[in-house]
Amino acid sequence: MKKFHSTNYYPLLLLLFFLFSLGCAKDDSSLTLDEEVLEDPGNTIGRFSDYLSCDIIAVPEAVGLNNYYTKYINCSGIPVIGSAAVPDEALYAADKTVEFMLTSLGSVRSKLIKDGNYIALYPEGSNITDLPEPFVANSNNGGAYTWLGSGPNDLRAMASDVPSLLCYPDSQVGHIFVHEIAHMIHVGAYRLIESSFESEIESIYNQSISSGKWNNTYASTNRAEFLAEAVTIYYGVNWIGPVGGDGFRNEIGTRAQLQDYDPALYNFVNSHYNNSTALPGCREPVIFGVTANCPATVTDIDGNVYEIVNIGPMCWLKENLNTTRYKDGSPIAHLPDNTDWQNTTSGAWGSPGDDPANDAIYGKLYNGYAITDPSKICPEGWRVPSLQELQDLVNYTGGDHASFNLKSTNLWGSSQFPGTDLYGFTALPAGDRNAEGVAGGVGSGARFGSNTSSSIEYYGKSIFNNNVFIFNFNESKNMGVSCRCIKE
Repeated sequence: MKKFHSTNYYPLLLLLFFLFSLGCAKDDSSLTLDEEVLEDPGNTIGRFSDYLSCDIIAVPEAVGLNNYYTKYINCSGIPVIGSAAVPDEALYAADKTVEFMLTSLGSVRSKLIKDGNYIALYPEGSNITDLPEPFVANSNNGGAYTWLGSGPNDLRAMASDVPSLLCYPDSQVGHIFVHEIAHMIHVGAYRLIESSFESEIESIYNQSISSGKWNNTYASTNRAEFLAEAVTIYYGVNWIGPVGGDGFRNEIGTRAQLQDYDPALYNFVNSHYNNSTALPGCREPVIFGVTANCPATVTDIDGNVYEIVNIGPMCWLKENLNTTRYKDGSPIAHLPDNTDWQNTTSGAWGSPGDDPANDAIYGKLYNGYAITDPSKICPEGWRVPSLQELQDLVNYTGGDHASFNLKSTNLWGSSQFPGTDLYGFTALPAGDRNAEGVAGGVGSGARFGSNTSSSIEYYGKSIFNNNVFIFNFNESKNMGVSCRCIKE
């Protein structure tokens, strides 16, 4: 790799490291291929322009990449690469996202291709420092864009993780991939082809920060992070924080909110990035005004009638499930005995607080075997939500720091975060039944299971009386929780 060798350039090297080697520790829809796909705009010639492929292939030897990488896809002109441990699904998702982000940005794409930019993914259980390139990052970084040297094969590359790209349940961050592409478009192209870009974003950044906007968020770090965070918000894929911020995010999480909160920043992003809303991937953006055609009620196989609530594009049961049978008519075992409960490896239900009288109020508690059973616990036309759909619910009702918006206005104990039930979801504090069969938490907690699972665990969301945050959980399938069904 070429480096700056003269000591006269050492301060400049430090400046480049500081300004242009960016990382973050924060945390589908199909696209019609336009004319820029599988051809270089303006007949641009670059390091990878002779090796275009919309299928995953072996890394071409001629491009000179480290043999750590075994997978390569280059449908957009900007290749995405990974080791054998990176799933194909991640490379396809990344390639689609790159194409989306570069739509209508012909001069940006051309510059990135000409300079040999590429994208490296690292797998679950690994970190960015395991990659062979000298990305300016550390093991705490989820992603980075690094621009070094001046030769045709010097580092112009972005790195990102697989878990946040594919919405793995344990990924506690926003869309790192989109955040880093925003850096790549900025640092790898716009600053080099548009003379006023840096001064404009610097001016907007200074005005926003001086007016008190983005206090206590990652966006306040510098103008580059300010812009990258705005881009993830613009596409609706950043996690939503509390009012006033938590050091990483604040309550601004949608395009409409960004436009209202910081119009100058919104206008800048809107004019420099693809302004479509159809970002590919597993994170559904919050889009105000979107509704679904929901029935007023639905009846389960036992004859229980449930009210329905519409939240964004989703229809949810407004009450916790209370059935004793799967929809095919087969029974779900009732196991009130603790020993039976902890030893079972099949679907079972119990009563909140071990009191059958609570069933009519709170519904039943179902173990993970019942919630993830292919016999299907929900009424016909309904299903157990995925963890991502539970996250979509959270996003549409105010974000990860707004548990009070989901909580019912009664039945919860005294709290500094009383329920407002702002969206009508009416989360009830049914508590849970742990893997040993002990039931508790009635009045102080709610857990909602998802169909996202491994062989021994399943995932869901937890709300607690005295905490504003909504938590992910992953528990043994012997843990019993409430179930809310979503319309198919």
